[in-house]
Amino acid sequence: MVDKATINFYDKSVEAYAGWRDKEENNEHQEFFLSCITKGNKILDLGCGTGGKAIWFAERGLEVTAVDASLKMVEHVKKFDKVTALHLSIDEIECLENFAGVWASFSVQHLPIKVQNRAFLKVANILNRGGIFYLGIHEGKTGYRDSLGRYYLPRTEDDLKLVLGKNNLEIFKFARGLSKSYDGHDIEIMHIFAKKVGW
Repeated sequence: MVDKATINFYDKSVEAYAGWRDKEENNEHQEFFLSCITKGNKILDLGCGTGGKAIWFAERGLEVTAVDASLKMVEHVKKFDKVTALHLSIDEIECLENFAGVWASFSVQHLPIKVQNRAFLKVANILNRGGIFYLGIHEGKTGYRDSLGRYYLPRTEDDLKLVLGKNNLEIFKFARGLSKSYDGHDIEIMHIFAKKVGW
């Protein structure tokens, strides 16, 4: 289940959002994720937005599939032939498989809690054993809409440790940070790296 108001915002804001995203510098989290994946292996960018990170990973030797629930965002990413871009919601990714890594940068948080939890199971199912899952997400306990109408359901560290662990996704690296949302608000964020164990 994807929130229609959130998707409508992204469909209507592709160029402006891409311009904002393009100003971001490479960060230690994408560098670390890259260091965990052998060159030539497949990764999934889950909720790719305008595709900046997907393109960055592809340019560094990874085989990247990028998915997003916003058709306009996917059309934007398709301009770059190094990335396979698909119009899929997070709740539809079971049609994909055999990834060495899944990168989900501040996308899962737009979903209700039950859908988020289903998404973590789906991530575990499509990851190879030992595969790496990166999750960037706002920290908090209460769902809300921002000033642009986007829906958010943040999570807590303890909550995510529990639900990821239940899906054989073992957290091995965790960091907190402060950032600023697209609408200008200060936000508390978490960067989580988990490895698929068992199965």
